[in-house]
Amino acid sequence: MMLSPMPTYLLDKNVVRRVIGGLIHHDRLTDEEATAIALWRALRESRTRMFISAERANIMGRFSTWREIRLFLDTVERMYAGKYFKRWARRLREYSFTREDAKELGLATYGTAAAGEILGVEVIVTFDRPLINNYEAHRPAPERRLQAMTAQLSLPFQNTGLPEVMHPVESLLLLE
Repeated sequence: MMLSPMPTYLLDKNVVRRVIGGLIHHDRLTDEEATAIALWRALRESRTRMFISAERANIMGRFSTWREIRLFLDTVERMYAGKYFKRWARRLREYSFTREDAKELGLATYGTAAAGEILGVEVIVTFDRPLINNYEAHRPAPERRLQAMTAQLSLPFQNTGLPEVMHPVESLLLLE
């Protein structure tokens, strides 16, 4: 297992919802749907690896008779909780992250692809401003905690790092 040589992005549920919503009613997009669709297309064109959580993929799989959902699922990979995911997510809760946000950050740090060839992602993309703000406000403390934790782990787990957490607009600007 190693860090991916290609840029890796984890799309959170809000981004996924906006992409699917935009694909379903493409003739009347909200601003967030238009942004999510633009980001999804830009990531596809740049051949960036896009991930969604395995749980989210399983839920969406129940609706795979919808053409839009199949189209989306064909462009993303599932990210599975890897070793140390639970421990790290539990520790992140100490920094005022909700249970769901801690799980997302834990997955972005200690998640892996189906083949197990990568560890974590570089960027979480979310419309969730409270998550972004909380992450920016508390980042130094979890960063120090992760460094202390990884110093005691074997390879490849000692090489993991915190992801960036970005709004889709910020991610789009980086891709230009």
